[in-house]
Amino acid sequence: MVVGFAANQLLVSRPEFDKPTFLPLVFNPKLVGAPDSDGTSGQKNLNYLADQVPFTEDLASFQRVIPFKRAVLLTDALILDVLPEARELIQREAPEAVYRFVGHDGINHEPLANYWESADAVLLGGLPRMPTAKLDALLAELAQRRIPTFSLVSETEVRRGALASDSIQTDMRRLARRNALNMQAVMLGDAAADQPIYYDGKRRLTINMETARKIGLSPHFSVLGDAELINAEPRRNGETLDLAGIARRTVAANLDLEVERRTVSIGEQDVELARSQLRPQINVAGTYNLRRESESRQALSPQRSATGAVSLSQLIYSESARSARDQQEYLQSGREFAFDARELDLILDATTAYLQLLRARTQVSIQRDNVALSKSNLELARDRVAVGSASNADIYRWESNLATARSALLASLAVARRAEDALNRLLNQPPDTPLALAAPSRDAPFVMKAEQFDGLITNARSLGWFVEWSVVGALEVSPELNQLDAQIAAVERDVVARKRAFRRPDVSVQAQYLDNLDASGLGSGSPVDSINDWNVSLNVSIPLYVGNARRAQLTRSQLTRQQLEFTRSATAQRVEQNVRAAMHNAQSTYGNIALSEAAADAARKNLELVSDSYSQGAVNIVDLLDAQNQSLQADLSANNAVHDFLIDIMNFQRAAGQFDFLLSPQEQTRKATALLQFIQKRQQGLTQPGDR
Repeated sequence: MVVGFAANQLLVSRPEFDKPTFLPLVFNPKLVGAPDSDGTSGQKNLNYLADQVPFTEDLASFQRVIPFKRAVLLTDALILDVLPEARELIQREAPEAVYRFVGHDGINHEPLANYWESADAVLLGGLPRMPTAKLDALLAELAQRRIPTFSLVSETEVRRGALASDSIQTDMRRLARRNALNMQAVMLGDAAADQPIYYDGKRRLTINMETARKIGLSPHFSVLGDAELINAEPRRNGETLDLAGIARRTVAANLDLEVERRTVSIGEQDVELARSQLRPQINVAGTYNLRRESESRQALSPQRSATGAVSLSQLIYSESARSARDQQEYLQSGREFAFDARELDLILDATTAYLQLLRARTQVSIQRDNVALSKSNLELARDRVAVGSASNADIYRWESNLATARSALLASLAVARRAEDALNRLLNQPPDTPLALAAPSRDAPFVMKAEQFDGLITNARSLGWFVEWSVVGALEVSPELNQLDAQIAAVERDVVARKRAFRRPDVSVQAQYLDNLDASGLGSGSPVDSINDWNVSLNVSIPLYVGNARRAQLTRSQLTRQQLEFTRSATAQRVEQNVRAAMHNAQSTYGNIALSEAAADAARKNLELVSDSYSQGAVNIVDLLDAQNQSLQADLSANNAVHDFLIDIMNFQRAAGQFDFLLSPQEQTRKATALLQFIQKRQQGLTQPGDR
C-alpha cells in the first residue's frame, strides 16, 4: 500500500505491477490516466480508491463563486510530469477559461510571483512538498493581490486562507475501511484488479469569507446559501464592549441625548434671563440735535447740540420678578430630571439592542448548524437510496427541508444585520461598523451574585420583599416623579406670587446723569448749555383693578397645581406597576432558562439517537425530520430564554430608576448590603411595609 499523495498519482498510471498494489489516495482517475474497467481497475495487481466527481464540477463550483477567464493551476511538479495529457484534457473539458500550469519542485518555494500578473484565479492542486509556513505566505500574498484562490484538494486550505473549495476532508476512517476490505479480499484469493475503485465522494462548497472580504468579493446570496462559510462574521477590531461599555459609550455619543443636553443648556439661559430682571440695569445713551435757524431763534436753543446720559435702574422688590426667577430654577431642575429620564431610556434602548444583537448572532449560528445538519442528512438519504434502503422520496423531503433551513438562515442573517444597524445608530457610528461584543453573564446586571439573586427570586416571600424594596427605592429616585415635584414647586411658587400680588407693590429706584457734551451754531453760548443734570426717582406701583385678571390667574395656577399633583400620584402608581410587572416577567423568564436548556439537551440527545436509527434503517424520515426540528426549536428557545431574561432585567432596572451595573464597586457593595439587611430585617419582623 502506498500512502503518499504524490506517489499515488505517480504510480497509478504505471503500465504494470509485479505485486498487489493499493493506492487509496488517487486524486482524479481521468486526469491522472488511471485505468477504469466498469468500477474496477481491470489491471493486474492494481487497486486504487478515488471519488467519481469529475474535475469539471470543481471548476463549475468555482465559477459560481467568481467567474474567471485566466487561471493558474499550481500543483507539485512530479504530478505534472506524469500527467502530460491532463493539460489538454482540462482545457478541452473546461473551455470557459485558459489555464497555465505551474509545477512546484519542492525546493524553490518563491518562484511564483511572475505568474500572478496575468491570472484571474489560482487553482491549488496537491502541494505536499511545500512547507506550511510557505503555503500560508503564498495564500496571504494572493489575497493581498486580490486574486481568488481555489483548492482542488480539501477545505483545509480554505481554513488557512484560500478563498474556496468544494472538496471536503476525506473521511479517513471510512476510506481506510474500504481499503482494508479490498486488501482482505485479495488476501482471501480475489484479484486486486476486480476490487471496487470508487467511493462516494462528498462535495460541499466552502468559502472563507475573511478572504472574500480581503479580495473585495461579495458572493451571490444563492452561493452563500449553499456554502459552508468560514469566518462568516468580519473580525471586529478595537474595544470589546460589554453591558456597561455599551451603556457608557451610548451616553457619551448618542445624538438624541445630545439634543436633550442642549435643552438643559437652553434652560440654564432661561434661568439667567429670569435672574437678570432682579439685577441692576445700566444704560448709556447719546443724543445729537440739529435744528433749523428759525427754530433755534424761537426756542432759544443751540442749532447743534450733543448730550450724553447714563441711567441706572434697580428693582428693590417685585414679587412677579422674584417668582419668575424661582419658577425658572424649579423648571430647570425639572429639565435636568427629564434629561436623567431620557438617559435611562436610552441606556435601556442600547442595552436591549446589544442583547438582541447577541441573541440574533447566536440564532444565526444555530441556523447555520441546522443547514449543515440538513445537508448531512440529505447525503445520508442519498446513501440509503443508493443501497436500496430508501426511496427518492427521502431525498426530495430533505431537499425541501434544506431549502427551508437556508431560508431561515437568510432571515436570521437579516435580523442580525438590522440589530447591528440599530445598535450602531444608538452608538452614533456608521451602520456597517463591526461591533466586538462580550456576552454578559447572567449576574452581570446585578449588585449581587447569581446564587444570591436565585435565593431572592425563586420563592414568593423573598420575591415580594425584593419587589417591595425596589418599589420604595424607585419612588425615591424616579426622575419622572422628581420632574413632577419640580413642576409642582414652580406652580406653587406662582400661586404664592399671585396671592401676594393683591397687597404687595413693585418697588424700584432709577437714577440718571445727563451731560451736555456740545452746543454750537446759532443760539449757542447760553450758560444753560454747559449745565449737566441728574435725577433720582423711587417708583412704587400696585394695580388696583385689572378686570378680575389677577383672580383668574390665581385660580388657574391653583388648578394647574392640583392637576400636577394628580399626575404625580398617577405616575407613582405607574412606577410601582412597572417595577412589579418587570420583576414578574424576569421571574418567569429566569425560571424558563433551566427548563429550556434541559429541553434543548434532551432534544439534542434524541436527535442523535434518531439519526443513528435512521442511518441503520430503523426509523423513517418523518421521525428524523421531527427530531431535527424539535432540536432546532429547543436550541432557539434556550437562546431566547437567556436573552429574554436579561432584557427583562434591563426593563426592571429602568423601572427602578437605576442600572446597577453602572454603579462603582463601592456603590454596588453598599446597595447589595442594604438589600440583604432589609431582607434580614423583614424576615425578623423588624420593619414594616414601606420601610427601607
